[in-house]
Amino acid sequence: MYVIYHSSDSFASVTGVSMVSLFENNKGMDYIHVLYIERGMTEENRNILESIAKRYDRELEFMEMPDWTEKLGISLKSSKKSWLGFGYNRLFLTEYIPHDVDKVLYLDSDTVIEQSLDTLWNQDLEGYYLAGVDDCLSRTYRDIVGLKDNGTYVNSGVLLINVKKWREDNTCSKFIKILMENNGFFIFNEQSVINALFSGQIKILPQKYNTNSLVYLYEYDELMKLRKPYHYSYTKDDLLEARENPVITHYTGNFYVYRRPWIRNSDHPHAEAFLKYRDISPWRDEALDEDNRSIQSRFITVLCHALPRKVMLCLVSFLYNELRCRLFKRKIEKAHY
Repeated sequence: MYVIYHSSDSFASVTGVSMVSLFENNKGMDYIHVLYIERGMTEENRNILESIAKRYDRELEFMEMPDWTEKLGISLKSSKKSWLGFGYNRLFLTEYIPHDVDKVLYLDSDTVIEQSLDTLWNQDLEGYYLAGVDDCLSRTYRDIVGLKDNGTYVNSGVLLINVKKWREDNTCSKFIKILMENNGFFIFNEQSVINALFSGQIKILPQKYNTNSLVYLYEYDELMKLRKPYHYSYTKDDLLEARENPVITHYTGNFYVYRRPWIRNSDHPHAEAFLKYRDISPWRDEALDEDNRSIQSRFITVLCHALPRKVMLCLVSFLYNELRCRLFKRKIEKAHY
């Protein structure tokens, strides 16, 4: 199995815990090679990460994140400063993946693998560019990112990618073309580029392969009210199964969570899974991170908890699906002209 992570040095410990969970739950897999795309990694953190791979007898390779703007001659912009543009590595993996690798599993750093990935890794991708989990978006958002009506918008935090097909169809040139046509700016960055370009040609995986924070925080009916998804792939039972039997948990940020699991005094409802693997990692005796969110972000979370839940869901749904979409449309117009 060929796995890709990426992070800056400040997120090395979170990524390292994810690696521990990956190796711990896939001891029966003959081969695991991890490519770690990094920026500014210290020698100390590099050595710690290498010690994890050595403990499980797995291969770990580091690669400094390329400057894709300079390398490919395209101006890439991030719709959120804190995202740092790391995700764009997903678009150009045919430029750095060895030619004998036909398939990769791309994982975000804020994931924990809780079961064997045999079934996921052995998914048949014939005719598909990749496989992923539906990200629960409204029709307005789908229109903003240019998704065709028959397409499903998948979350890029867990992607099983058919690299062979990407090479055969020269997807790198297609990515460059669509980025140039949009002046290097996409809402949700590379995630929207992938979904727009491969619309209708993405295999949809069960929710349990990317059980994000939404699944743990909201009941099915609440999620429908909050996100108003169009062309959604999952039933109430699908989400319940993912919550009770996750294969991969993805600790996505959410306005209703004060602190994710690597932050001291986390209130994430599934924090124990992350802490379980942290306790067998090289960081088990280190202090958890302090909450460094902005005062504005903290206030929003406090306010949402103070409101009656039904009122909160209605208010946030309006802000998320109406007001935020209008702001995004303005950003797109500004970036394109």
